[in-house]
Amino acid sequence: MDFKVRSATMQDRGQLLQLYNSFTEQHVGSVLRNLKSFTRKLRKKENLNYVALDSQNRIVGYVHASLNKRNNIGEFGEIIVDPQHDWEKIALLLAETVNSIFVQKKASAISAGSLRNPIFERIFPKLGFLESESKGVFMYAVLDAPKLLDELSPMFANRLKRVENWNGLAQLECGGHSLFLQRTKDNIQRIVWTNQRVDFKIKLDASTLTKLLFGVADAIECRRNNQLVLETTLDASTTDKLLKAMFPQVHFLIMDYW
Repeated sequence: MDFKVRSATMQDRGQLLQLYNSFTEQHVGSVLRNLKSFTRKLRKKENLNYVALDSQNRIVGYVHASLNKRNNIGEFGEIIVDPQHDWEKIALLLAETVNSIFVQKKASAISAGSLRNPIFERIFPKLGFLESESKGVFMYAVLDAPKLLDELSPMFANRLKRVENWNGLAQLECGGHSLFLQRTKDNIQRIVWTNQRVDFKIKLDASTLTKLLFGVADAIECRRNNQLVLETTLDASTTDKLLKAMFPQVHFLIMDYW
């Protein structure tokens, strides 16, 4: 399938937001956006925003970049592609479009943050980019454990709901606060507090929880290294299955940074 590229317009905001949300469902590390987020991106004159269209003129990808007028450096911000399409083919087309504009404008340098996306390693070298060390620092910390556990409860509930052949009570404790989830057949619900026997309990600190959520640590290894304490009445096979379900290996994709 052939794709074409055109400049993004304000009328595209809704589709761009939908595309962004669909793409970031596969990853962790991205931020919540709304229509205003894309309004700001499209309004700034120094920004370059292009969309890729399929044969039916549907937006299947977009690129956001900018040209810093102060030092004339071109910077790729992000490239988003519909998960149902060929990421590398569409991303390369978008990157080539913006890169050619940077060249035409005689940018003194062009940079493309890795964004922790391995496909970038296949795209940008084709355009002549060389890898360099970054001085950027990405910092995340749990400031309010009760609120975080409350907001994460639907995610953990969905993860446990997908575990086959297990019913029982699970507890996640962090910073002295606990999240209780009870599974009965195909139903799973959060319990504010209970004195029932817990079948599966994970106890960890805020730092370990952050690493597991972003996929930069492995739950099984954390247990072996005593970074995670596990109390269970279940057999080893079911225990490992639940632990992996609670904290699966995910791809940490940095989309916004400072």
